[in-house]
Amino acid sequence: MGIWMILAAALGFSSNPLLAQLLLSQGLSPDSITLYRFAIPTLVMLLLLRKRPILDGEFLRFIAVGGLSALGMLAFMSSLTKLEPNAVILTYYTYPMFAILIGWLCFNKTMSRNRMIAAMLIAIAIGIMQESQDFGASWLDVMVCLAAPVSFAVVINMFSLPENNHDAPARMFAALLGHMVILVPLTLLSSDTLSIPTSFDQLWLILALGVFSAALPQYLFSRGAQLADMEQTTMISSCEVVFALGLASVFLGDAMNQSDVMATALILLAGLIRYEGIPQTREDNSHSRGLGKTTPNQSAEEPSA
Repeated sequence: MGIWMILAAALGFSSNPLLAQLLLSQGLSPDSITLYRFAIPTLVMLLLLRKRPILDGEFLRFIAVGGLSALGMLAFMSSLTKLEPNAVILTYYTYPMFAILIGWLCFNKTMSRNRMIAAMLIAIAIGIMQESQDFGASWLDVMVCLAAPVSFAVVINMFSLPENNHDAPARMFAALLGHMVILVPLTLLSSDTLSIPTSFDQLWLILALGVFSAALPQYLFSRGAQLADMEQTTMISSCEVVFALGLASVFLGDAMNQSDVMATALILLAGLIRYEGIPQTREDNSHSRGLGKTTPNQSAEEPSA
């Protein structure tokens, strides 16, 4: 069930670049689009949340993660206005590499050979996109563009943690509050005024952005990430790049050049080779080596009981 939830979430999230480009083409500012994208799910959660969450350290950490994610999404929206859209989309979907590295550095996940190969393949994909003539970005532009996948990689690792005091809806609500803490002041202080929809087309696009590319997939992701482990979550989520580029090609006519195809193939290949079963912490590996053997029905990658 977790795998199907993550796959459905990937399909919903993949509509975000398409809807964002449509709204940007109609004159809405990046700050306003990002605010609408997360304000609508926040209102939905306020209506659906059954119990008042406990304001503890865990809840505050998810608020902080939401704030970080908001900054990443602002960088993504801003990059869509400055860089070639396909390159921005492909750069965003390099987040599995950052999920692996951040999981290893900050969440005590093991760095196996397959994970290292996957990270290297995605790094090569980033290099191909940077060298592409259609990208035309400075390294500063690349760093801003990379803020979105890095922040989402942190979100993946955080939501993959086992439940403690808060279930999936409470975690999602905390993250959305973090988005609002960042986005509301930035939008009010921005030189661009808040863009108000002036037609039914803009209104429907904003509702679709808030519901079908944010609220629904965010819930499916937060619930599915707990049922599946971090490896499965990042592996399945990598399919999102195919959905996103397909939607942009069908509805916007964005043609993929040779560099786009090569980068997409490398990202998908990294997703296919990365999964290795239940991920262990480094302490689990040390414990398993101390035991020296596993049971016949237990893979070497699984922690020993």
